[in-house]
Amino acid sequence: MKEGSKYWRGIVARRAVVAVLAMTAVGVHATAQKSIFSAQRTPSPNGAGNTLNAVAAVSESDAWAVGYQNDNNLNESRTLTQHWNGTSWSTIKSPNPGSTPGCQGSNTGNFLNAVAAVDGNDVWAVGFSFTCTALLRPMALHWNGSQWAVVATPKLNTNDNAALNGILAFASDDVFAVGYQPAKNGAVQTLIEHWDGSAWSVVASPNANNTGNVLMSISGTSPTDIWAVGDKTAPGIEVRTLALHFDGATWSVVPTPNPVGGSSLDLNVLTSVVASSANDVTAVGFTLANQTELTMAQHWNGTKWSVAPTPNQSTVLGSLNTLRGLTAVSATDLYAVGFFNDAASAGQDRTLILHFDGMNWRIINSPGKGIAQQLNGAFALAGTTDVWVAGGASNVGIDPEDGFLQIPLTLVLFAGGA
Repeated sequence: MKEGSKYWRGIVARRAVVAVLAMTAVGVHATAQKSIFSAQRTPSPNGAGNTLNAVAAVSESDAWAVGYQNDNNLNESRTLTQHWNGTSWSTIKSPNPGSTPGCQGSNTGNFLNAVAAVDGNDVWAVGFSFTCTALLRPMALHWNGSQWAVVATPKLNTNDNAALNGILAFASDDVFAVGYQPAKNGAVQTLIEHWDGSAWSVVASPNANNTGNVLMSISGTSPTDIWAVGDKTAPGIEVRTLALHFDGATWSVVPTPNPVGGSSLDLNVLTSVVASSANDVTAVGFTLANQTELTMAQHWNGTKWSVAPTPNQSTVLGSLNTLRGLTAVSATDLYAVGFFNDAASAGQDRTLILHFDGMNWRIINSPGKGIAQQLNGAFALAGTTDVWVAGGASNVGIDPEDGFLQIPLTLVLFAGGA
């Protein structure tokens, strides 16, 4: 892999090698203390690999985590949905639209990136699927209280290469999902879809350039104040951050900082966003420059986005510090999750959790299981201090070529409770 390939670690799974994809901080180590998080027992139905990408909860006894189980990275992957009933996690059967009979034994895939719940009988999970005869297509699954079912999403351009990465549910008839889609010339454009209670439809959304635009996450305080973040790329130019805002009528591109630049191998990527109010929005992700990946956080104050200093487990050349998920207990109590990798971790990813106390970000101790761990998504239950974090762990290690964990184990961390 060429220099800059660390970008694909943890991100390539969500984008599934999309055809055209084209942050500076002080190193701080967590102090030796007991973590406020503990690892919950979760099932791992597939001995060849299981990982969770996102988690959401309706109540303290009703939560969902979604991702995929696989035999060969994305190829032959199948959806994975797990439910928390207040006592234990269990795997719930979910459909796989990409696994068509004509593709048995061939490359097929079914992958869930995000989950959102209106109530216990109204839960959405989105991602993508592909078959041996078709490229990536957006996938939406719905839980009606008794079973998961595939819900049709709009047909896009015939040169399929599209996915949904994030979802936001306000009501049973007001749900947004974001990702990317192909342009007729093969470029990558933003994709925003809306559920009105009867059908999904594509919502007009802007692009920052004519070559590559990807949305990874969505959050909003109301249907008239929504943010979506991701990145944009163009040939010969570094990957840059991307943020869109919806005012209830129109989506627009809002300028965001790019801490690193100057090389086409440099990266500025936003992976997750949480809106606390119209004047208080936070997004996290990572930067990559000089073969070193660092955490990044940005804040919207109602007028502009600015970079907020974040710590890193290591800043030595070649180290990796990345943030994949973000959630807020309150405006002054945020958690960002991801993973790090440096020489001290013997080439294995380790869990990384950052906490914001209203003033500063700091690393807090986080447990894991297995040799390697990645945290991908986080969710705080409104009105409580309950926080779930979802990811995966590996007793085998990491495939050094593409950065996927060879994962036999799901991983859910939990903090809070009575």
